[in-house]
Amino acid sequence: MRFDYLTSDSEKSLGPFFSPMMVSITFNCVWIIGVLLVALWPQKDLFHYIHGHKIPLTFLGSFVGTLLINSYVNLRCGRGEIFPKNIFSKMVREGVTTLEEEHEFLSYGFIQSILHVAFFILLAFPLLIFSANISGISFTVFSKALSILFTASLLCRLFSFLVYLLFGRWSLMGYLSSRIFYVFFFFATCAFAAFVNPILLIYALYKGEEILTGSSMNAYPYYIMIVTAAILMVTLINHAIIKRNIFKERST
Repeated sequence: MRFDYLTSDSEKSLGPFFSPMMVSITFNCVWIIGVLLVALWPQKDLFHYIHGHKIPLTFLGSFVGTLLINSYVNLRCGRGEIFPKNIFSKMVREGVTTLEEEHEFLSYGFIQSILHVAFFILLAFPLLIFSANISGISFTVFSKALSILFTASLLCRLFSFLVYLLFGRWSLMGYLSSRIFYVFFFFATCAFAAFVNPILLIYALYKGEEILTGSSMNAYPYYIMIVTAAILMVTLINHAIIKRNIFKERST
């Protein structure tokens, strides 16, 4: 029961790992990242780029593409949006208490979120390593970019699940809230909070530059600290809501 999210393809699971639709979406994500890798393949050898003080776009394109794709898919998984879009599928999910709601969040939903985010990244991992290698990216830069990718995707997953708990699966408010968060986090923060924008941070790593905060501190530690704090806060809120709902259910 604890790991039903790995195999269950029932209406009680918000984001089953291996449902036919999820497998199809996962394959398409990896395929798109592969296309990006090929499209941005260096036209000349790495020595030519080094001599000209340039870096191939392969690393930047592959990581930013993976970041946006994985985060959006996890945003949809958090609200349970990935299921066959037909009347029957919607009917059987109407009013159903999901597995994620039946168990305490820290022992089920949180673990599910971490594993699913890691699973998506693991599938793209060989392509990401390859893109970093042919772009001459160091292991330190690669590790930092990978941590940005993981934390951003996890935050999207957890926030979207919070939206699900607050507004349900079908509400327009829930749909808009999750999309507004996505646009705000990945694009709007470019204008006023570059140090927490994952796209700009990956770009800075790619260029070998640093985005500085108001205190002239490198933005990467700030990003990790702020996003980790946000993940912790959303996790605790999700846990509190589910625990309250379980208590109310058992009391009736």
